[in-house]
Amino acid sequence: MPNLYFCIPKDDAVYFDEHEVTHMKVMRLKEGEIIEATDGNGGKYKVVVKRIDKYSAVGSVISYEFVESPEGRLVLFAPSGRWERLRWTIEKAVELGVDEIYVFNNEHASRHYEDKQEKLELVVREAAKQCVRYNFPVIKPIEFLDIFSLAPESTYILDFKGRKIPKRISKNVGIIAGPEGGFSQKELSFLKKRFRSICLGKKILRFETAIILATGVFSMKLGKI
Repeated sequence: MPNLYFCIPKDDAVYFDEHEVTHMKVMRLKEGEIIEATDGNGGKYKVVVKRIDKYSAVGSVISYEFVESPEGRLVLFAPSGRWERLRWTIEKAVELGVDEIYVFNNEHASRHYEDKQEKLELVVREAAKQCVRYNFPVIKPIEFLDIFSLAPESTYILDFKGRKIPKRISKNVGIIAGPEGGFSQKELSFLKKRFRSICLGKKILRFETAIILATGVFSMKLGKI
């Protein structure tokens, strides 16, 4: 199984932070070994490790290749639930090729992650490395009303009373999932004025299960996986 490392490029060298040094130590990596790294922006680097310190490392670039993201845009709006459930949801969304992840607050999901940006980005990084993804998705905490300015035109609300997932979809798709307690009537009314509701089947699913199922379906349609 390939091991991918996250790097920060500068001139002909790349630098690794303490999280990557921990990864290197787990893998028993030695100075002089050749590894594969990414900057998370499509850069694919072949690197020879020059130095591994306690909290940082540096390598020399042997080769570079730019890896383009698959065509289309898949955007996920996930409720700000409990950390462990949210973390799992983010990990799976990254693996399934989501391009943008927005964690929103609303009446039934009032946890705030505005001061946890670095923590959120680290979850994205580790998930992207695990599935060998060279383009890391954007992740950002937002408020409920921000959805309307960030959502693609073809955005769908996951709703038990919605219609079936359409056979033909746009190249730019958004998915909005409500929290465990659902949206308030006022919120749902706002959303339905602009976005279409879709149903995933006959069973009532937990929010993270619904997100993964919907994301998987649209990701397959868009060729993200």
